[in-house]
Amino acid sequence: MKRNILTVVVLALALINVVLSGVIIFAIVPTAMKTNKLITRVAQIIDLELESPEEEKLNLSPSDIEVYDIEGKLTINLKKSDDQKHYAFVYVSLSLNKKHKDYEDFKKLISQYENDIKEFVTDEFNNYTIDEVDNNKELIKERVLARIQDLFNSDFIVNVSFGNLLYD
Repeated sequence: MKRNILTVVVLALALINVVLSGVIIFAIVPTAMKTNKLITRVAQIIDLELESPEEEKLNLSPSDIEVYDIEGKLTINLKKSDDQKHYAFVYVSLSLNKKHKDYEDFKKLISQYENDIKEFVTDEFNNYTIDEVDNNKELIKERVLARIQDLFNSDFIVNVSFGNLLYD
């Protein structure tokens, strides 16, 4: 009789072992694999950023940059903060990397896309009130630059500058 009870206990423990192994295989392993994929992606992104062309932008000398002035002063309606209408008056200029591989191809096209660039600047300024523009000037520059780079599908334009920025 004691042997039968011992056999039943061993069989029950073996069955529990099989069930727990199944739980590990179907519940924990997929989660571990997803975590492994996430860690791999993060590692790849970090590696890409280490090789990013941002360092090239920082190493540009003034002789490597050409300034392209967008023609005319822009008068932009700002978002309302009170009962009065407020405007921003701005001149826009682009800094072009002369050593970039796309420079020669796209430099000629900038004049054709001036209206689009003016629209990008206007759209970004329209999102802010007169009080917010000063605090968010760098953010506006970054967004305009990103939209211009998306337009040309290239990063040969390294900076956007707003000259003589006045508010009314």
